[in-house]
Parts: sequence; structure tokens; C-alpha cells
Amino acid sequence: MPSADKEPSGETGRRPASHRRRWFPAPLPLVYQLSLAITVVIVVCMGLLGTVVIYHQDRVFERQMQTLGHSLAGQIARSASEPLMADDRLGLDVLATSLVEDPAVLGTAVVAMSGQVVAKAGLTPFDAGAPLAGDRAAHRRVPAGISWNAAAEGTDEPRPVVSFAAPIRFHKVLAGHAVVTLSRSSLGAFKRATVRSIAIATGLMILLGMGLAYLLSRRLSRPIHELVDANRAFDQGHYHFRFPDRRHDEIGQLMGAYNRLADSMLQKNQVEAALSRYLSPGVARAVLADLDSVELGGRRVQASVLFADIVGFTRMSEQMNPETVAGLLNGYFDLIARACAANRGMVDKFIGDEAMLVFGVPEADGDHCLHAITCALAIMGLVEHENTRRAARGEPAVQFRIGINSGSMLAGNMGARDRMEYTVVGDAVNLASRLCSAAGAGQIVISERTYHRRDVNQRVIAQHFDAIRLRGIEHPVTTYVVRGLAAPHDDVLRRQITAILDGDVQP
Repeated sequence: MPSADKEPSGETGRRPASHRRRWFPAPLPLVYQLSLAITVVIVVCMGLLGTVVIYHQDRVFERQMQTLGHSLAGQIARSASEPLMADDRLGLDVLATSLVEDPAVLGTAVVAMSGQVVAKAGLTPFDAGAPLAGDRAAHRRVPAGISWNAAAEGTDEPRPVVSFAAPIRFHKVLAGHAVVTLSRSSLGAFKRATVRSIAIATGLMILLGMGLAYLLSRRLSRPIHELVDANRAFDQGHYHFRFPDRRHDEIGQLMGAYNRLADSMLQKNQVEAALSRYLSPGVARAVLADLDSVELGGRRVQASVLFADIVGFTRMSEQMNPETVAGLLNGYFDLIARACAANRGMVDKFIGDEAMLVFGVPEADGDHCLHAITCALAIMGLVEHENTRRAARGEPAVQFRIGINSGSMLAGNMGARDRMEYTVVGDAVNLASRLCSAAGAGQIVISERTYHRRDVNQRVIAQHFDAIRLRGIEHPVTTYVVRGLAAPHDDVLRRQITAILDGDVQP
């Protein structure tokens, strides 16, 4: 058999979640998560928008450059047809040079059908190092819009250019070609300006979006944090928190639901607190836990019953007004209820000057008999302390007598369907009441059967009292008078009395 100290394997041997190593950092607060998500959306949207804008503008600029190049080349071709046929070199040079003065035009050329460049100005694709250099037939097959790199003046860096060609015709006779070269640098500058503008706009949108996202996230996360705090307070039993905001969204509906739940829980808590003043707290909790099962009837239990009343109360009450009598009873009954609670008992009822306590119901208690006797001794100790205070005020002493019996009895709801109470009934209960009537002032009388229980006779100090003949019982009942508790239970009793007098025990 494996040792009990050995850590089990498999699923049962896993550590609880609270003891596992945290591999991931704690999650960001919700306000930062929302801000980050909104910022990412803005960046992605602006990036896509910028890409589309740049692509569209690039296509537009290309079409514009194509249109400009073909227009300039066609203009040169129309103007050079007569000078070329007339071999007017001067006119052709003037024509070529006049267009180069435009900053966008880097060069022009007029090429005869023989391949000879009869006039040129600036950069042409026929220059040394150019793509058409040395090819005398190239002008016949030169494509429209050939792109190439020309050396920039004063530097070794290439400069992107594009050349366009148009046929020179004279009366529908092909006489040569006109070539114009344009700079593509303006396109690059336009792209850079567009990218810079979009980047600036994106940056501004990101900053604005982050600010708005943070404010929006704060507005959204604030009620969520309040809900978390309210839920934490709710778990601790504090039901007084309410949301004052009147929102008209889903969060507002959630707040309203929480307010209604807190109202119902507070009302239930107040009802339970009020019900506990009339019933035992255990009985009150059982009733509220299952209201549908409240019905007449009961079950057999092993329990102990204690009756305590004031000796000579009728004569004493005749000398006092009703308010004084009520104050006297309430003071002593409060001490009795505290002693009962300290010993896991239940106050069944108060009848005039008599108190009925039950031990072992509604929750089972294996030591119900010992707890009943300990409660009786605690009541006598508390009465003695109260009598000392009364004597100091010049008031007469009050003496209690107590009867205790244990055995089988019926515990449950007794009465009518619309008016019932939780109590115990049976011969054992009746015997406890009669033992109380047979006891003298300051005495705790128990039955012989109770005293000879194994959990009692080794812990309780008692003296044989008498064989009492009780009405309705054929044989005399042997009784004992309790004198105290054996060590170490007597120390427990003293500490219990001190705690009750200090107010540390609540009924």
C-alpha cells in the first residue's frame, strides 16, 4: 500500500491552480486593453487607407505622365515635319531647345529615318550610356514610355527618367521620330509628400484615437470595476451598495439587475435576522433555505431538553408593575439565551417565567446531554452573578430551578397549517418539565437515565437526590442533583461564563 505522505500521481496529483507557477504576467487592466485595441484598429485602418491612397495617386500620376509625354512628343513631331523634310537644322535645333526650358522636360531629339539624330537638346536615350546608344535603327522600334536611369549632373547617383517617341509624318510619309525625355523625380517627390502627409495624419489620428479610446475605455471600464467591487462586497455579505447611475445600455441593465438582487438579498437577510429573534438561528436558516418544504410533521431524534423557571415568581410579580416584570424576565432570558448558544443549544420557547431549551436539534449533537448540563451550570453561575448586582442595588435575589432529561423525542413543525412552530414533543420532554417542577431553588435535577449515560457520569459531579413520584408515571423516578463538572470541563465552564458576561457570546 502506498504511503499516505506520497504525493499522488496523475490527475489527482496536480497542484491546485493557486500553487502553480505563473508563466504569464497579470493581465492588463481593461481600460488599457480597450485603449490598445482601439489604437491598433486605428493604425491598421490608417495604414490600409494610406496604401490605397498612394496606389491610386501613383496610377493617376503615371497616367498623367503618359498623357504629357505623348502630347509633347506629338507636338514636336507635328512641328518638326517640314523642317526635317527641308533639312532645316537650325529650325530643328530651335524646336528641340525650346522645350528643354520646361523643368519637367530633360531632353528632346529629332531622329531621321536613317537613324541619324539631326537635332537634340538635353538627355536622350541615344546618348552614350543610354539604353539606345549606338543603335541606329532603335528609333524605328522605340517603345512609347521607355524608362531608364540617367546620371545626375555633378553626382554619380542615377536619376530615373522616361522617354516617349512619336512618328514624324509629312503627307502621310514617315520621315523620322520625335523623342522627348521627362524626369520621374517629380513622381518620387509626389509619393514622398503623399506618404509624409499620410504619416502625419496617421500620427495625429493615433494620438487623437488614443485619447478618445482612453476616455471611452474609462467610461466603459468604470462601471465594470464598480461591478467587481460590488460583487466582492456581495460575497462578503454586504448588501447595501447600490449603483446610482441610470444608464440606458447593457451595462445599465446589468447594474439594475444587481440593484434588484442586492435588494432581495438584503430583504432576505433582514427577514432571516428578524426570524432568528423568534426561532433558533438554525431553524430560521433551514426554513429560509427551503420554503416549499415547510409542513407539519417531524422526525425521531435523540436529544436533551432543559426547563428553567423562577422559584416563587407569582408572589414576586405581585409586588412589581408589569414593566418591571418584563424588564426582569428579559434580562434573565437574555443570559439564558447566551448560555444556550454557547453550548450549541436551541431556545425552543419562553413561557411566562419558564424557558425551554433543546440540545441536539435541529443539528445533531453527540454530546447534547453534556451540553445541556453545562448550559444549566452556566445559567446558575450567571444568575448568581446577577443576584450579586441586585443585592448591591437593594433588590431581592432571583432563584432558578432547572430540570434536564435526555431521550428519544419527536422534533419538527407542530401546530396548524397556517400557524406552526418548531419544537420537540414526547415523554422525555414531559419528564424534563416535571423534574424542573420537582427541583428546589438553585437546584439542577436530572433523571437517573441521563446521569448514567457514558458521556455524562465521568464528566459530571452529581449527588443522588430522591426517587420522585410523578403524576402519570407508575414507578418513582430516581433523580440526581448536579453539583458541577469534573476537571478539565470545569475550566471550560468558567471561561464560558466569563465570555458571556463580557458580551463575547451572542444568542
